[in-house]
Amino acid sequence: MKKFLFKLSFTVFPVMLFIIGCMIYLSVYVNPNASGDLGRLGMIPFGHEYNRFLEQNYLKETLFETVKQENLREVQTEVLTIGDSFSQQGICGYQNYIAHKNIKVINCFDNVTDNPLQIAYDLLERDIVNHKLTKVLTVECGERTIESRIKSFNPNISSKEQQQQPVGVNEPETANNSNDWSVSRARDFILYRIGIDNPIYKAKLRHDFFTSNEPNVLYFYNKDIEYGHCLKGSTATKLTEVYKTLQDKAWERGIKLFLMVAVDKYDLYQDYIVNNQYPQKTINEDIEKIMPDTPELILTKKYLVPLVKNGEKDVFMFNDTHWSYKASEIVANEIYRRIKDDVNNE
Repeated sequence: MKKFLFKLSFTVFPVMLFIIGCMIYLSVYVNPNASGDLGRLGMIPFGHEYNRFLEQNYLKETLFETVKQENLREVQTEVLTIGDSFSQQGICGYQNYIAHKNIKVINCFDNVTDNPLQIAYDLLERDIVNHKLTKVLTVECGERTIESRIKSFNPNISSKEQQQQPVGVNEPETANNSNDWSVSRARDFILYRIGIDNPIYKAKLRHDFFTSNEPNVLYFYNKDIEYGHCLKGSTATKLTEVYKTLQDKAWERGIKLFLMVAVDKYDLYQDYIVNNQYPQKTINEDIEKIMPDTPELILTKKYLVPLVKNGEKDVFMFNDTHWSYKASEIVANEIYRRIKDDVNNE
């Protein structure tokens, strides 16, 4: 028995102590300082100074409201938005910049894993969204998920039914719900630090694009490059079908519908990565080729690339997969340019 305990003291016990030490380190230091969805998902202690720096430039109040699907019949608005996490940024979101132009905006949102395309069609089909309640419907979908959203779109089922079907891509916010003290999180932390299964990639940039302690480093979500680099073949064909289906239903309900694609972080900065070994992403360019001269299509990359080319810092947030208030304002200005005649035409 003594020999057995002696062996344990040199094998199992050190491992247990190491894991317990990691759990304590995670709980006391890493998790409290893991800001942004990239920090929380990758357990990276970015700290909170960067977020506080950005918050100084936020609008002073939130003028739009977010409601659930079942409550839409009770509200009337000029602009209704439906989207994924890019549409859930609150006070620094694009909706708030539109609302600050004296336009009433309502955001419809239930779950970050829902398919915005499906929800929009479902609400139009059931006549919950129509010209009596809104003038403009903006449907936003992140570039990373656009392919899976297109493939899963089905006008013959409701959005509630589709929630039971996997869409292929999880948002970063939903992937890190583990308890601070869990052994599995300590295990993940160790694996990430030695380069195994780390969901956060890191690349060096040719210029300083962030106001942080690593101004020329790009942190991005691995799904940005693992879930499709282009749209072609049957997916391209279905994109036009989905778009037409949505537009026809919107026309039937007497409202104008815009489809907006939110560029992902990797795509926006990929041309500035030093010795980039990752695949070239062309989804925005492919969509533009598939649907040229489409006034109701908003490809946000087109309006954010000039900022990056001009050296603008923090177009996307350093520690997050989402764009910053700067991009939100640019996107809002473009949306407003396209809808101002519709919302001001009584």
